[in-house]
Amino acid sequence: MLQVLLLAALVIPARLTAQGSRPLEFLGFNPGTSLKQVAALVETHGGEWRCVPSRVDRRFSECRGVISPQGLGELNIIGSMVNGKAAVLLIEGPVDDVLLTRWVDNLTSSFGTVSARLANRQAMWQWTRQRRMIRVTTRIDQGIRVVSVSLVDGPILDAL
Repeated sequence: MLQVLLLAALVIPARLTAQGSRPLEFLGFNPGTSLKQVAALVETHGGEWRCVPSRVDRRFSECRGVISPQGLGELNIIGSMVNGKAAVLLIEGPVDDVLLTRWVDNLTSSFGTVSARLANRQAMWQWTRQRRMIRVTTRIDQGIRVVSVSLVDGPILDAL
């Protein structure tokens, strides 16, 4: 299995392109997006989104759903919302090598080259901009490649 991860890390094209100052984005989702915007985007991806406010602190909500972006099958989406904004979004599901390569290549084209980090039978790529982050992590779970994409808004978390 580790050999598959190593091969995936080597197969992913690594090229340096114009990065610009575009905000980080994956499938239209951005770290720090409002709850309303996330819900609308989940709906455009054919999904459902349900949020439950924290009983301890009303600033916090946990949201969960499933999206079906065109041609990608079902992906889970989980959000940790703070004051109605996405502090953390996690999109995850089974993804084949071709789609993983396309995702990492598209992120590389948009946000620049990063080196794959390999540890504990996982591969990971991470892009940061203005204290916001996108991290793609892949692992093999019972013979199936599972990919998670984390979108994290540092300023929202730092303000807690």
